[in-house]
Amino acid sequence: MNQNLNFQDSELIKQIQNSDEPKWMKEKRLNALATFNSLPLPKLKYGIAITLNSSEINLSEIQIPEKKQINLPKYNNIIVENLSTALKNHEELIKKHFMSCFPTLGKFESLHTMLWNKGLLIYVPRNTQVKEPIKLSDLNDNFEFQHNLIIVDENSSLSVYEEESSNNKVFSDSQKGSNYKTKITEIFVNNNSTLNYGNFQNLSQNTINVSTKRALVNQNANITWIDFCLGGKLTKSEILTRLEKEGSSTNVFSLFFSNNQQQFDFNSSIYHNAKHTKSNMAVRGVLDNKSKVIYNGLVKIAENASNSNGYQKQDALLLSSNAEIDPIPNLEIDNNDVKCSHGTTVSRIDKDKLFYLKSRGLPEDKAVKLMIKGFFDPIIRKIKIKQVRKDLRKAINSKL
Repeated sequence: MNQNLNFQDSELIKQIQNSDEPKWMKEKRLNALATFNSLPLPKLKYGIAITLNSSEINLSEIQIPEKKQINLPKYNNIIVENLSTALKNHEELIKKHFMSCFPTLGKFESLHTMLWNKGLLIYVPRNTQVKEPIKLSDLNDNFEFQHNLIIVDENSSLSVYEEESSNNKVFSDSQKGSNYKTKITEIFVNNNSTLNYGNFQNLSQNTINVSTKRALVNQNANITWIDFCLGGKLTKSEILTRLEKEGSSTNVFSLFFSNNQQQFDFNSSIYHNAKHTKSNMAVRGVLDNKSKVIYNGLVKIAENASNSNGYQKQDALLLSSNAEIDPIPNLEIDNNDVKCSHGTTVSRIDKDKLFYLKSRGLPEDKAVKLMIKGFFDPIIRKIKIKQVRKDLRKAINSKL
């Protein structure tokens, strides 16, 4: 539907009421519309000088999206379905989990909830080991609002890797205004289960992108996040993990590479809500030209979460004197019987190392590229999925 969206008129409500969705989903959309209209646009400001240019966001440009289907692989022992199809086939499962990671909705979450037009459900039954990674490739148009539900039941394991790119026929340099993409991924990892979830975002640099990923991790379960942000004009990305039961753990491996005038606003939060929980957050990013990045990292250990370990490290490499990064590592500890630490570094290309490589016959441009690859490599080598490692290295090469 090629129509600019007026959030005050009844057109959206009519469209929702005419759809074949269940009543409870229609109500969620309509309630989200009311919440959206009651909230101001976030300012993306975290201090006097720590701010991004939120004037890039003009929600009046948004058009009502058409419903989309994602090309998904078929499996015999697990459920992998488009969310609209799963609403009919597995309604109670979706009703139990949809937006349950969000006790309250913000401006962008409300926009997403009322407009989501595509998504997927992945459900792994208990005692199921999925050996081969599920790889998903998604080509985005002008206005996309994607919702993912991933549920891994007890004593099971799964690896999922998503690639996001833009439709080059739609995203042209001459196009006026911006394109908008939101994606919410809700993940539930039940007792004694593991999930490796990778997301590679390489959208057009004409895209306003809001990505929210949240996980609830239960007893002796683990989730490993692999998040690589490459595209978008302005990207606001959140990874939130709740370690809810004893023995749960998480790894957050976050990579980014910005150039031109890209703006990235990252927020990674880990909540230790039970005893003997562990977390490791490792962030590495490269900035070039006039790009700007804010990275908020939080490890919060609750009062009842004794014998827990939390660690976070943020490292950034600046290739330009005009690039800017604001790393903000935070620890909130309410229990004395824990181990917790954080650190951050911001550096430029090491002149001594560059001289060494040039003295061995490498031209300066190739030497710099080699140093950038080496900067990312300690994180990439920690990734267990071979294809993901290969794709990330290829993507870094394409940006150099």
